[in-house]
Amino acid sequence: MAALSIEKDFGVPNRKRLIIKSAITVPNAETETETLKVTAKKKIDHHHLQDSKSIKNSDYRESVRILLAEAFSRVSSETDEIISPAFDPVELAAAVESAMYERIGWSNPIKKAKYRSVLFNLKDPKNPDLRRKVVLGEIKAETLVTMSAEEMASEKRQRENIQIKLKKLKRCVHDADEEDKATTDMFQCSRCRERKCTYYQLQTRSADEPMTTYITCVKCNKRWKI
Repeated sequence: MAALSIEKDFGVPNRKRLIIKSAITVPNAETETETLKVTAKKKIDHHHLQDSKSIKNSDYRESVRILLAEAFSRVSSETDEIISPAFDPVELAAAVESAMYERIGWSNPIKKAKYRSVLFNLKDPKNPDLRRKVVLGEIKAETLVTMSAEEMASEKRQRENIQIKLKKLKRCVHDADEEDKATTDMFQCSRCRERKCTYYQLQTRSADEPMTTYITCVKCNKRWKI
């Protein structure tokens, strides 16, 4: 940039004339050219970054479609049901992947985890039912991408999950019952003669009757009531 000095006369009498000099920056051709080069480089870098992201995006989506097509191509050998001759695993894979990308995207770890969940369950050798239902149209692509891992699991796995939940529920109920029981030495076990027992009381008779006390020996687990 070049600096020019400009003098201004503010009408002060000759003896006291005050000349004020101000500097005005005037761009020269060399500076303008350099600025244009920097701006152009930034734009090129930005477009290059965008292109790189698009290429990476496209490669990832293509790899997902290949994995889906491999999973769907196994269905005809896994079921006795009639599969339409027009069925194309590649087309179905493209439809499912498009629904996944539209609904989920894949720009952050949480979304990528959902991708992995769908792929895992569709590829799982022990989960042919899920693949079959998608191929036969019983589960639409749009529905598939909204299903949880438990919903996509095989029927056997779902039954196992139910059993696990029931066991946990029983354990919680049992623990709650144990917390409600009080420990005392007021009672003596007739079997082992120990006095360490737990007990709880219930109103099993009419309201004007005393409650029934249920006792369990901590040592030998003998149970009785009084």
